[in-house]
Parts: sequence; structure tokens; C-alpha cells
Amino acid sequence: MPKTALRAAFALCLCLFFAAAPTAFADTDDIIAPSDVTHPEVDSGWQAGTCEAEPCSIATPDLFFETAGAHPNYGFTQFIIKHGPPPTEAPVGELKTVRVDLPVGLSVNPGATPRCTRAQFESDTCPLTSKVGESLVTAAGPLGPIDPVPGVTQVPVYNVQPEQGEAARFGLKLAGNEVFLEGDVAWDSDYHEGFTIHVPAALPEDLGGVLKLLPGQKGVILKNRLTFEGRKGDGTFLTTPTTCFGPAYKDDWKEGEAPGGPSGSIYSTFLRADSVAEPDPNFPNGSSYLESPIPPVSETHGPGTSPKDCDTIPYDPEIEVDPGTAEVNSPAAAKVNVDVPHLKEADGQDSSHTKRTTVTLPQGMGLNPSAANGLQACSDEQFGKGTRNPAACPPESIVGRVKIESPPLIDQTDPQPEEALEGNVYAGKQLSRDPASGDEYRIFIQAKSDRYGIDVRLVGNVRADPVTGQLSTTISETPQVPFTSFDLSFNGGARAVLSSPLTCGPSKTDAVMTPWSGNLAATPSSSFTLTNAPGGGKCAKTMAERPFGPEFGAGPESSKAGAFSPVSIRINRGDGQQELKGTDVVLPPGMTGKLRGIPYCPEAALASAAGRSGAEEKASSSCPAESQVGTASVAAGTGPAPYKIDGKVFLSGPYHGAPLSLAVVTPATAGPYDLGTVVVRVALFVDPETAQIHAVSDPIPHVFGGTLLSVRSVDLKMDRPNFTLNPTSCDPFATSGTLVGGGADPTNPAAFSAAPVSAAFQATGCDTLDFKPKLFTKLIGKRKAMRRNGHPAFRATLVARQGDANIKRAALTLPHSQFLDQNHIGTICTRVQLAASDCPARSIYGYARAESPLLDDEVAGPVYLIASDHELPDLLADLHGQVSVRLRGVISSAKERMKTVFYPVPDVPVSKFTINMKGGKKGLLVNSRNLCGHPNRSFLKFAAQNGKSLKVKKLPLQTPACRKAKKKHRR
Repeated sequence: MPKTALRAAFALCLCLFFAAAPTAFADTDDIIAPSDVTHPEVDSGWQAGTCEAEPCSIATPDLFFETAGAHPNYGFTQFIIKHGPPPTEAPVGELKTVRVDLPVGLSVNPGATPRCTRAQFESDTCPLTSKVGESLVTAAGPLGPIDPVPGVTQVPVYNVQPEQGEAARFGLKLAGNEVFLEGDVAWDSDYHEGFTIHVPAALPEDLGGVLKLLPGQKGVILKNRLTFEGRKGDGTFLTTPTTCFGPAYKDDWKEGEAPGGPSGSIYSTFLRADSVAEPDPNFPNGSSYLESPIPPVSETHGPGTSPKDCDTIPYDPEIEVDPGTAEVNSPAAAKVNVDVPHLKEADGQDSSHTKRTTVTLPQGMGLNPSAANGLQACSDEQFGKGTRNPAACPPESIVGRVKIESPPLIDQTDPQPEEALEGNVYAGKQLSRDPASGDEYRIFIQAKSDRYGIDVRLVGNVRADPVTGQLSTTISETPQVPFTSFDLSFNGGARAVLSSPLTCGPSKTDAVMTPWSGNLAATPSSSFTLTNAPGGGKCAKTMAERPFGPEFGAGPESSKAGAFSPVSIRINRGDGQQELKGTDVVLPPGMTGKLRGIPYCPEAALASAAGRSGAEEKASSSCPAESQVGTASVAAGTGPAPYKIDGKVFLSGPYHGAPLSLAVVTPATAGPYDLGTVVVRVALFVDPETAQIHAVSDPIPHVFGGTLLSVRSVDLKMDRPNFTLNPTSCDPFATSGTLVGGGADPTNPAAFSAAPVSAAFQATGCDTLDFKPKLFTKLIGKRKAMRRNGHPAFRATLVARQGDANIKRAALTLPHSQFLDQNHIGTICTRVQLAASDCPARSIYGYARAESPLLDDEVAGPVYLIASDHELPDLLADLHGQVSVRLRGVISSAKERMKTVFYPVPDVPVSKFTINMKGGKKGLLVNSRNLCGHPNRSFLKFAAQNGKSLKVKKLPLQTPACRKAKKKHRR
């Protein structure tokens, strides 16, 4: 047959690989000769493999290339069209489209050689350096098969510059017709490579005569063998997978053994074909496939074996971390770069693909709450990993950039810079409230190239230590594709995602990188050192050297004495300082609160709040609204724009030995994240002698939900109407105490530090307060007790007006008729017993009670004689209720009269106070004369908190028994 006739005949088909026969739609096995994957033969319809030499086949098993991660001399695909019997062996159909899917991990590197431009390809001037293979077609002629003819059916294959959106393109000219292998990457699944061939529908008119030579036939292609030279260019055009999972074909893959193709055949090449006569509009979706394991069957290994010698595959990745700032505890525009060196020569094994990477940042380099300002999260559906849907993450979810460099992306011909995969890093939607799970914080990484039609989407699971906030990010099941550089750059500035470490360093980043080869993980590391404190100056070398000088302010909105006014406490902490771990402050004397009518938030409710999400707590407070006494605002995060979170302050009951407490309940919602609810208790100790409030907070968390809070300010405002009350004294006072810092170790209270703080306060307008208390006294008992040497009981009742200045000192001098009977002083409560609140019952000589407009109920308790530094024992009224109060009375003798002075008296309003002293055998008072028939006058002197005083020189000491006797006598 003339050469020109052969050229025309082969151009008719251009179906280099397949032909199909109709079913509902013609399917692959209708056009390709039979192929049994479990028993491959020399004449199997579909074969593929990597070879030491060419040609290789099932008949030459020793020629197959099996070294993992290496560059074979050849790679081939071969098909045989379903055909009739000899001698003509006429094919049965004509191809429309061909699809080939390569094994996962088998890499084709178009960047290994120069590329032929489209103009060069059309003009048959492709440089020899761009030739990467050869296509050999066996034709079905009228008299039988026709072997490949050089220049017609035996033609070179060139590495051609791809069209926009193609990962690779290889071109050949069959009988003068252009045929292209359009390469792609399955980035929506396992990232295996593949190519598609669209057979041209239009044929030159001068081929019509050839059709007449083949009556009834639909094609002339009988067999095609496509061979690639695996060591072309720099020697790395083909690279075998870097895994050694076992048999190439296996029907019973167990879960977890290895990823698999449709039948678990992870080292197989798959073929699908479509027919011109019966085209499938959904091709290749839904089409059946033919499978060719590589290498093929051997007597010792069954149907194919995997690549071998994984144990000698090199893997030596490097990591470099740049904090993006020279300042400690500041917004960090951090960059993380991972490099994996790759072999650039034909001999030897290339570096393993990376399967899993975990990068652990230095301790103290944590998530920055400031990043939550305006931040949104990208959902899994919006990200679209595992789909070819366009990623639709909101712009507000971008937290960084990514750049991936890979050898196949290099274009030696294009003068433009080497193109990398680039894109955004997004904040992934929260799936858990467990920071250690890796699902509370996630990053979505999208690196794509529109030029090459590749869109890599990876998920990084960020595990945050719930105690220290240290971050470990893991990217699992990284695709089996080569990369030389993987760069992540996180946003900096006011909304930086990360904060820099707390000290100069050096700060070390550790990585654990697991290769697909199955060898031991690599553990590269990187260190950096910071030089400056935030805003300038030298940074601290150790945690303990960090400064701690927070700003502190406290006081009421109004300084009006005796008035209700909201009280605020504000604490500011600068970047670079120790963590704010707690407060221990004492309010000024007389600055108190009205508890009456306010229910405590139950302990069960507070426990519930601590376990709720922030959203739940925001929607409905665990504590009853009636218990709320104030609000809280916390600013957290490094940089100029910390994130602000609002909470509520509730009154709660006894806590850690204190009679009262506050519960600061803050829903920790920040941007798209819900970390839960923070509950910080503040024990309110009340000094029993001065009624001053001593507020001691629980440790303030410096890490919550795995986030390093970097608390910058705390604002508490006790703004419940008529709750906080100013003193009635205008003496200069202060709210003072200490603020607790993180010290050498913010996780260890023993290492905490303390900074003294004080906020001056002085009430105003004290002189406008009146002072008109009244005291009523009486001796109680039968008339007999009123006689000389009698021991009557004694009662004193104080009545004070609301709105007046409070009492500061009270002195009562009894008349000459009343002496202290020291013979009746029996048991005295010692200092040790009093300190232990364990005074013996025999030291009780009376009982007292007090009513206050600030309390729901009265406070009451026994009156003891207690040891003192004076000649006589002191009186002590030990009152208990919502709070405990101890009023100490100093007994003395003044001008032969018994005098008792109560000082200091707390600057709190008391509407009524009653003290009852026993008579009889426990009576401390003895009559020096018969009381009836004689006036009994005491001397009273009150001093007010505002400086005013009140004297009553002749305060009646009533003797009701005497009056009753007179009435009885008159009868």
C-alpha cells in the first residue's frame, strides 16, 4: 500500500487508543479488547507500566521498573481495540474521547524539559529537547494488521505549552492530524494525574477514497502503544510513587491499610473510552473503566506488586519560621516555610512525598484575640474541599496567604517567572469547643493556579493547649504530589492572627513531618530571637523579668457622701507585661453595698454557666436577672485594637470563706468563635470590725479555649440602682491592694508576682448630712434587782435615721449608781479562742442584734467578755447574718463611773441596734444604792463619721420595775 494511502487511513481515526460499540451508550469494554485485571496477558486490551527498557510487557517481567520514588527509563500505556478474527482483525468502532487516570503518586513533570510552543508544534519545528515520547499505532488494513510506519503512525510526542486551565499538554501528529493529551490533576479527590484525548471529528476531504477501501469498517486503529521517556530533560520527567503499600491489585483492602481506587487498586492505571456512534453526554462520569496494575503479574507476587525499596527513599525537609516582628508579645505577621529538597537528576531516589505535617509553634506564640475584630468563618460547604465547586469563603474569613512551589509548574520555555500555586488561608468554621481536638480552630488553605487548572484545598487542624495556649497545626493526608516549598504567611497588623512570644527567646518551632514512604518521621526545627519590647526598649529574657505595672483606677461616679452611686474599677495592662492573673483590693471604709432584696445567683446556676456555650449564655443568663449588680467589659489581644467582650456581674453567696461573692460571667464569643463562658468568682470578705470589703478574685485565666488572651483591660461597673453606697466620712481614703501578675509561670500560682495599686477617693458634702441618732437605756429585772447590791439586766437601744451620717464612736458613761461587779467576771474568751471563733459559752454575758437598711435580715449574736490590753476585759458583740460584725466596747472607769466606748464603729447605716446584758448571777452591773426613788442619769457622747457629734449629759437610765412598784403601792 502506498505511504500516502496509509497516512490518510490513520488520519481517519485519530483514536490513538480506543474504539467503542453501542449499548445504551457505548462503554469502555464495548470498544477495548478484553482485559482481565487478575490474569493479564500479552494480548490484554489495556496495559500500562514503568520499564527499565522498551519494549516491555507481561512476557518480560524483569524489565518492569519497581523502585519507589525513582525515575524509570520508560512509562507506557497500550491498548488493543476490540476487533474481529484474523486475518483482517478489523476494529469495531470509532473513538470520540479517551480518558486515562494514572496511579496516585505517579508524577509526570512537564517542567523537566523545555516546552514546545503552539506555533512550533503547528509548524513541525518543536525542539528536540521538548520530545518526551513516541506513539506507535498498528493499523487494521484490508489484508490484516499494518505495523507502525515512521513519520505516519510512528510519531514523536512533544511536551507542548498547555492551554489556559490545563496542567500539562502533550502533542503528536498522527497522519498529519494534531492530537493532544490534555493533562489534569484530580484536585477534588486524591490528586492523581490523568489526561483526556478528544478525537477530531473533521477529516480532510481527500480521505474519502480510503473509506471505500474498508467497506463496513468504522475505524482503522487496531493497537496503540504510547511510550514516555521517564528520564528526559533533567532526568525527572517521570517519578514512581513514594509508597510501598503492597500488592497493586487486591480485592479485600482493609480499612486503614491504604487509600485505594475504585477497586482498591492503588497502583493501577485506569482507562475509559467514549464512542462516536453512541456517545455518552456525561462521559467520563459513570463510564466503566479498565484497569492495569503496574507492575504486572509475576509468579511470586501475584497480580502486580507495589513499588519497592521505600526504606531507602530520602526525606530531609526543612522548616523556617519568621515571626514577622522584632517585638515580644505583639501582633505577629508570622511566616512558616517548609522546604522539601527534590532530586534533579535521573539516578537515585527522589524525596518522599509528605503525608502529614505537624508544626508546633513556640510556647507563648498564641492566637491573638484581636484578630476576631470583623472576622468571619468559612464553612466546609463554602470551602468545597473534595468538590470542584468554586470556593466561596467570605473575604472577611481571610487570615493569610499561601504559596506552593512544585517542579511540574516550572516552564523552562516561558520567560515569565516560574508559576506557583497561590491563594488564601481562611479561618475555618468551628466544629468543637475542645481546643485540643483540632476542630475548634481550623484553617482552610486554598492554593490554585488558573493557568494550570489546579485548585489545591487543604485543611489544617489547629490544636491549642488548654493550659498554655501553645499551638500545633496538623495538615493530614497531604496529596502525593511533589512540592519544593510550602509557604504560609499570616496576616499582621492590628488584626494579626498570632501574637509573638513573651520573651526574647530563642523561641523554637518544632515540626513532625511524616513521609508517604512509611519511614520514620522527620523532625526539623527552627529558632528565632526577638530583640525589642513593645514600642521599643529591650525585651525580657525570662518570664520573671517581664515588667508588671498595670494601671489601676477605682471610684464611684458621684463622690457625694452617703449617696448611692455606681462604682467602677478599671485595670489596664500594656503589651509585653505579665499576664493579669488576679485582684486583691480593699475598698475604702464605708464604701459598701445594699444587699436587701437581691437574691444570690445559685451555685448550680454558676456551674451551669461555666459549661455553657457563649451563645447560650448571651441568649439567656444562667443567673437570674434579679441577681445582677453590674457589668463587665474585657479587652483581649495584642496590638492597638484588642477585642472587647462584655459580661455581667452577679451577686452570689459564700465563697472560699467569704460571706459573699461576685460572679463575673462573660460569654467568650469572639467573631465566629464561641469558646464557652468564663466565670470568675470574686470573694467578698467583710472586715467584722470596720465592715470594709476585701475583694479577692479567683485566678483570671490567661488562656481560655486554647486562646492566649493577653488581657489588656478589665472594666467592672457596679451600676445596679441603689446598690453601691458611698461613705459618710470625707476623710481621704483609697481603694488599694495588689494586682497579681503571671510572674515566672502564669500556670503556677507559686510563681505569680504582685504589684501594689491604689486609687485615691474622698467623699464630698459630708457637712450636709445630719446626725441625730437616739439611744434608749434601761435596767431590767424585778424590784428586788433594783435594790442596793442588786444585779439588774441592762438594755440599750440605738435608733438612727436613714440618710444621716453614720456613727463613728459611741461612749456611754453610766451613773454612779452602777458599778462593774468584778466578782461576777468569770470566764473570759481568750485571744486564741476569739481568733478561732471558739469562745466558750460561759464567756457570754449578753446578746445583741442590729438592723440595717442594707440587709434583708438582722445580724445578731452573743456578747462576750474578751481578753484585752486594758485593766478590764472588753465587751464584744459578735453578730452574724448575711455578714458578720464585731463591735468592741472598751470598759473603763471615768471619775468613779463605769464607761464603755465602742470604737471604731463601721461606717455603715444601722437603723436599730439593741444590746442586752444579763442580770443576776451573770450580771456585770451591781447597784451601789437603791435605784427606785432616785433619778439615774448617764452621759452619752456620739461622734459621727462626718465629724459632727452629739452629747446627752443626762440620758435617762430607765428602771421600769420602780414604776410598776409605785403603781401597785397606789392601789
